[in-house]
Amino acid sequence: MGENWEKREKEENEINKIVDKDGKIVLIIAILLAVALLATICSLSISGPERQIRRRWGLTESQMDEIKQLVEKYRRGEISLTSLEADIISRFKDWNIIPPPHVFIPDIEIFYTVKSVISTVNVALVAILLLIYLDIYRKTKTQFTAGLIIFSLILLFYTLSSNPFMHMLFGFRAFGLGPFAMLPDIFAFTALIILLYLSLK
Repeated sequence: MGENWEKREKEENEINKIVDKDGKIVLIIAILLAVALLATICSLSISGPERQIRRRWGLTESQMDEIKQLVEKYRRGEISLTSLEADIISRFKDWNIIPPPHVFIPDIEIFYTVKSVISTVNVALVAILLLIYLDIYRKTKTQFTAGLIIFSLILLFYTLSSNPFMHMLFGFRAFGLGPFAMLPDIFAFTALIILLYLSLK
């Protein structure tokens, strides 16, 4: 009878471990989805196309109005696309603003929105990893885990400093990067997901 009791207790402990692990995973996924949703809302509310153009080039309201008038002429069919581009470039030169060279992949807003979302999710992932490593260190007190904590702290500083919201907080902005604005964050996100998966095993 004692053997059955020990066997049943052992099975219950294994089931509790599985439930705890699944609960952690569900909680982590819920947190990451909430962070992604909030970052998307913030990113879209901060940067509309008109604000983005004004912010990138430092244009005044009157300069924006001139560009809008040119675009309206193009929409009405009064000028061609080539004329529109030439007029905008000549206005930029008049205003002493140097536009970027014509590139194959345009520098569109979606790249910066994706970067904002993924970068913010990366901050949450690193914070979760840091908490996991702190918990492991509390239980084991090994040097390897202490190294993982230091690694996570440095990675947290990296993700915070590469986050566009942090850039905006200090008055800086990125432009002209095209898809390279978001690619490093996508690679970091992939690496962090793998690290989180291995840490939860």
